[in-house]
Amino acid sequence: MARALGLLGNLRLANNLNQLAKAANKGALPLSPEVEEELFATCAAVFAIRMELMKALGYESEDRP
Repeated sequence: MARALGLLGNLRLANNLNQLAKAANKGALPLSPEVEEELFATCAAVFAIRMELMKALGYESEDRP
């Protein structure tokens, strides 16, 4: 659980996702290679957190979402 909480603390995940949602709602989210890279990185971070939480809770989980 400590590793999962550490991942959450080191990422500005909530803030970044909120900014993406605001931009998308305004129609101001250009899908440049940089934006696409950030989206994939965010998804990977969320998946890593999910895996750590599942492991901490004693559940077996797959290697993919």
